[in-house]
Amino acid sequence: MFRSDAIAYLPLLGTAILATVLFVFLAVIKGRKTAKVSYLTFLALVILISDCVYTVYNPGITNFVLLLLLAAAVLLPYLVMLAFAKPKAEEPKAPLAEEIKKPEIVVEDLKPEEVNLIEKGRSFVSMASDSFGKKDGMQNLLDEINKTFVEITGADGGAVLMVDDFEDSINVKSFTGVFPPPYRLPEDLPHKELRVSTSFKFANFALRDNIFGEIASSGKAEIINSPKNDPRIIENGPEDFLKLGSFIFIPVRLPGRDVVIGLIALSKNPGREFTQEEFDWALTLTGFVESALKTTINFQVYSEKNEISKESKIAENLQNILLPKKLPPLPGISFGSYAVHTEGVCSDSFDVLPVRPDRTSLFLMDVAGKGTNSFLVMSMIRSMIRLLVNTPQPAGTILSLANREICGEVNFEHFASVALINYNAQKKTVQFSSAGTTPVFLYSAQKQTIERKSLASEPLGVEKTTSYKDIQFTVSEGDIIITYTDGLVEALDSAGKQYSLNRLLSIVKTNSKSSGKQIADLVKADMKQFVGSEVLHDDQTLLAVKIQ
Repeated sequence: MFRSDAIAYLPLLGTAILATVLFVFLAVIKGRKTAKVSYLTFLALVILISDCVYTVYNPGITNFVLLLLLAAAVLLPYLVMLAFAKPKAEEPKAPLAEEIKKPEIVVEDLKPEEVNLIEKGRSFVSMASDSFGKKDGMQNLLDEINKTFVEITGADGGAVLMVDDFEDSINVKSFTGVFPPPYRLPEDLPHKELRVSTSFKFANFALRDNIFGEIASSGKAEIINSPKNDPRIIENGPEDFLKLGSFIFIPVRLPGRDVVIGLIALSKNPGREFTQEEFDWALTLTGFVESALKTTINFQVYSEKNEISKESKIAENLQNILLPKKLPPLPGISFGSYAVHTEGVCSDSFDVLPVRPDRTSLFLMDVAGKGTNSFLVMSMIRSMIRLLVNTPQPAGTILSLANREICGEVNFEHFASVALINYNAQKKTVQFSSAGTTPVFLYSAQKQTIERKSLASEPLGVEKTTSYKDIQFTVSEGDIIITYTDGLVEALDSAGKQYSLNRLLSIVKTNSKSSGKQIADLVKADMKQFVGSEVLHDDQTLLAVKIQ
């Protein structure tokens, strides 16, 4: 295979082998992405390897040089690009541990009173964190804030007021010292110092037509050393304790939201005035107050939400316990139900009671409100209905008796919409009564029509003397009784469109040959498709009764 001078080509074989090794290493580097490798590099190596092998088997300098030039020509543009491309900025090296120096902080000399302000402000923030979980934590913090402002400014009296957004008012939460009221006193309040100060301690003011509300609404801090010249301030009488001196009013904002949540009010007796320096100290201290109150208020909001969530979860678990788990055979009917509970709502419940051979009772209930209060009303009504359906009393009488008990026993406002249906399989008669927004519909297999049978009426729990009417009708084989809670037809899709009664009744009518369970399952599937990933805001319950 080799000529006598073939040994001269051994370096070419060595070059081919080294190029192959280089090719393999570059392939590994590119596969592991430890460095960037151009495909042109691989192409140049392939040409070089092929050139060396070809020249060994086909000696000749011309072919070798031409292929070598080709490899160089392939690689040359890539090298030119790298040579003249914009250089990357060199990343700064991380300094060694011994090279890291702490920045020098230059602190101006502080006056003793300024140091005192900072220490007082820090104590507010510390006290705010310590108040978490304590029953009187917020009140203690407000009292300390009030006391500190009086001390720092040399005031004779001070008050901290907090804004109540729901009542559109500002209320006194902390009071100390002597504070002549700068607002008009009630006409029937005796001008006695103890009575006036006691009235102020528990006062609340509108956010207008008084100095506290005006300052809180404007959001602007003010120092008023001549209150008689300010039309917003009222002097109530000649008595010494009612004479006005000097005032400071500073709104307290919620940091990050620029919302006024309270007011610092300070007072000096006649003959004494607040200085600009004292006003500035109070303004500085207010910044610490705002941070402390934000921390405390955020914790209170979190704590309240957490408690509501726990309460709702307990109510939801109890609600699930009340639902029937396994029904016995029901004479003369095919029964189906669809129930979806929204987290934290706890408003819907239903039951099916085959109490006697001539009566199967079904009831559906939707209680207004959320949480444990709703559950208490729900369980009370459920217990009374379960007890009363065992008597010969008709549905209207049973609801009237339950309503009377709810109005007499429950001391909080919670109303309930209820449909109670008594079915006699022997006579194929339906007797029912409804309260509130829970309707009853009948699909007639003979007429192939759907008719609303229920009448408008007050919910349970509104008026103790309300009397609920009985409605009775005869049914035939194939007829379907439908009742549901309003959360079902009011469910919204992603576009804000309601599910609607028409869509529900269309499913019932179209699938009238199906059993009660199949109809309920079809409604469930259609609702899931309609709502998609949207969050439900109310419980949904449907009862479907197919007469056999």
